[in-house]
Amino acid sequence: MSRPVFPLSGAYSDRDAGRQRGVALLIVLWIIASAALLVSAFGVTARSGASLASSEIQITTAEALLDAGAEIAAAHLIDDDADLRWLADGKPHQVVFAGANLKITIADPNGLIDLNRADGGLLLGLFRQFTSSEQQAREIRDRILKTRGEAAGDLDQNIKNTSAKSNDPSRPAAFLDVTQLRYVEGMTLELYKQLLPYLTVYSREGLVNPLSAPDAVLSSIPNMTLFDIEKVRTYMRAASDDQSSAPPVMDKVSSFFTDETGPAYLVSVETQRPGQDYRAAKAFVLMPAFDNDAPYRLISERPLALLN
Repeated sequence: MSRPVFPLSGAYSDRDAGRQRGVALLIVLWIIASAALLVSAFGVTARSGASLASSEIQITTAEALLDAGAEIAAAHLIDDDADLRWLADGKPHQVVFAGANLKITIADPNGLIDLNRADGGLLLGLFRQFTSSEQQAREIRDRILKTRGEAAGDLDQNIKNTSAKSNDPSRPAAFLDVTQLRYVEGMTLELYKQLLPYLTVYSREGLVNPLSAPDAVLSSIPNMTLFDIEKVRTYMRAASDDQSSAPPVMDKVSSFFTDETGPAYLVSVETQRPGQDYRAAKAFVLMPAFDNDAPYRLISERPLALLN
């Protein structure tokens, strides 16, 4: 005959019940903590998504503003009113557009040294200012001339003639962009950054316009000294046909000069909206009045860059 089973009582049953209540409490606390973590993670994800969306909107807005700056520059380059027309002198123009501040500069590539067309002596003069030795300057110059010769199919001529220059627009361009200089043997990143502001691939004929050229470019011309630079600029600015007023150095350096600008122009645009702690910038190469189908042509542009 079986015995009836009765619930346990006494100290043992109380202790077991307390243990069960403790386990239940831990489970409840774990559920609450997990829920809190899920809510927190969701909040972080939502904020990150909102922040990312906001950043994308800001970048898209900045891109549109910079493109508008290029349009404004092109309009001022071809303005029929001489008083409203902007010169390609590298001076910044401040414009307020769509609630943002735009800083627009227009530079003339004829004031720079053309990697494809410049005289070899002009290239050497520039490299001498920034390289550590005469040998390094000559080696880099010779490699550029060799690259130009290979592109044109007259390698032997360019190697022998270290003053080679090409004003023939039909010749293939060895350098499509100044950034290709970075891959010339012997070119370091530091040297490249020093040379970059003075080089172009967009000049008209490989000659230099002294009115838009910086001192470092004019100092690169053989027989040209810092003492001569301002004299030459003053003479060219006067646009005088009186050769008697020309400084003596003009007899030696005039073959390097041109008084023409364009047809391409270098346009730089920066923008900063109120409340933003960064600036956005973009560079364009424009060719106004290139044909009758459009007021200007966009030759190239560099990607948007964010500046502190």
